[in-house]
Amino acid sequence: MESELAELIVGGGMCALMFGMGLTLTPDDFRRIAKTPRPIIVGTIAQLVVLPLIALALARSFDLSPLLTAGMVVLGACPGGMFSNMFVHVARAHTALSITLTATSTLVTLFTMPLWLQWGLAGANGTHTAIDMPILSSALRLGMLTILPIILGMIMRAQRSSSARWETALSRSSILAITVGVVINGMEQRDPPSSEIFLESVAPVAWYTLSVFIIGATIPALFKISARDGATIAVELAVKNTMLGVVLLTQVLDFVAIVPILVYITVQTPAGILILVAWRMLAKRGYVESAPEPIVLEPTENVESPALQKSP
Repeated sequence: MESELAELIVGGGMCALMFGMGLTLTPDDFRRIAKTPRPIIVGTIAQLVVLPLIALALARSFDLSPLLTAGMVVLGACPGGMFSNMFVHVARAHTALSITLTATSTLVTLFTMPLWLQWGLAGANGTHTAIDMPILSSALRLGMLTILPIILGMIMRAQRSSSARWETALSRSSILAITVGVVINGMEQRDPPSSEIFLESVAPVAWYTLSVFIIGATIPALFKISARDGATIAVELAVKNTMLGVVLLTQVLDFVAIVPILVYITVQTPAGILILVAWRMLAKRGYVESAPEPIVLEPTENVESPALQKSP
């Protein structure tokens, strides 16, 4: 009974979180892909291809168990989230790019995350045959948890623009609900993760975090993307929608699989803040372009969430 309750709370929380994201989106967010494709394409590939490869390589290097390997790979495959949009806006980086990257990567994740999870399990410590990872059903599950609520949120935003103000309350309550559901799930585990399992995940997660900094700094520079857009991409890589990974893993695998994600949750917010602080310091000293003046929304929008205030 507790397991069914936890699954209901977690699934409902994720749907509400994605519905809130849909309230922040308009068709213009996706039209920007055609106008400025390079930062979006580079950021999406780095998010959904490069980072999962790094996470998988680290899991192999540290010879992690299949479940911890699954957790590492899903961590790498998670898209950006609403918190990355908020951080980018507060630092006056490229909010529109951040929102578009979050939306694009979330849509693509429907197809990529189950594949990465399958590939991760396929060679983990030689014991993959004991774990069944149904790709199609996982993709359908992700679609119900992400794409459908986002579409419904966008429809609501189109019909009633003032509904965008609900996003902040929805995001906070959704994250709280997911956390409660995960705690209930963890409390009912007969054999909860030991401290050794958490310690086993610390080193690969630490190297993964360092890799995020390196990738976020080098890949945008290699493709001659501006420092402002590069900082935005770096934050999108660092501050992920880890709740999506937690929901998927707790519903298709054992609870132990979320341990690497839980370890990363403790560092992702400081990592994102550090990236933006470094960018602002460099901009202030004239090493990179300065941040533009903040944009004030027209009164008709009446939007309270800072993630909705788009830069030009």
